[in-house]
Amino acid sequence: MALSNSLSAQLRSSALTAVRGATWRNNLRLMRNSASLVSALVIPGMSMLAFWVVFGHAASGSGFDYALFLMAAAMFQAVMFTAGGSAMALAVDVESGLLARVRAMPVHVLSVIMGRMICDLIRSILSLCTVIALGLLCGAEPASWSGLALAFLVALAMGEVLVLVFSGLALRSRQPVQMAGLIQGVELPLLMVSTAFIPLSTLPDRLEPLIAHMPFSPMIDTNRALLNGETPGDSGWEALVWLTGGLVLGAWWVSRTFRRSV
Repeated sequence: MALSNSLSAQLRSSALTAVRGATWRNNLRLMRNSASLVSALVIPGMSMLAFWVVFGHAASGSGFDYALFLMAAAMFQAVMFTAGGSAMALAVDVESGLLARVRAMPVHVLSVIMGRMICDLIRSILSLCTVIALGLLCGAEPASWSGLALAFLVALAMGEVLVLVFSGLALRSRQPVQMAGLIQGVELPLLMVSTAFIPLSTLPDRLEPLIAHMPFSPMIDTNRALLNGETPGDSGWEALVWLTGGLVLGAWWVSRTFRRSV
């Protein structure tokens, strides 16, 4: 019994050491990659600022808090870019053979995945703090600090689900790096055909059903409702369905294709 307990403790310690090592490596890699830092800290905020400069004055004339409207979109864009960058980093590790070498070591595959996701969580936190600070400087007025905090946490959860989905898609491909590049290429166009930057009511009637129910729209609208101190309602339930499906599918893809790819 004592031997079994000792062995279990050693295994737990080894797993924690592996997770810490993977997290440290991924964070160090992020800090050395200027493109990833720009994607995390600059692009979402710059997109929000560009739309606010162009449309903010006109919206404020009608009493519309466009800065707050954009903040929800920028928060989602921040975690979405994090997920795309994560898929690319994992794809590079797969094609370089690094993960194959790691698998040959006495390290559980889950440790590598957990290290990757912890690094993504840290990046998302930094990116979200940047866009929130910029949004507040632009005049955004959340209904309450508790609503802002809840929107922050919900955005982090969305980001981790997107990490699993995007990474799973890359790993299922025979050419993971090319697939990850494709994901990064279509992220922004898909965001543009959502409710991220323009209210749904201003769109043509024939496009409203398509745009209202594409996955990004209910997620953004959920955070937007939280920032406004409102109940997410139907958009919240729809976002939950999309996120639950993404969590299940992404986790299954990563667990199955990770082993096959490496």
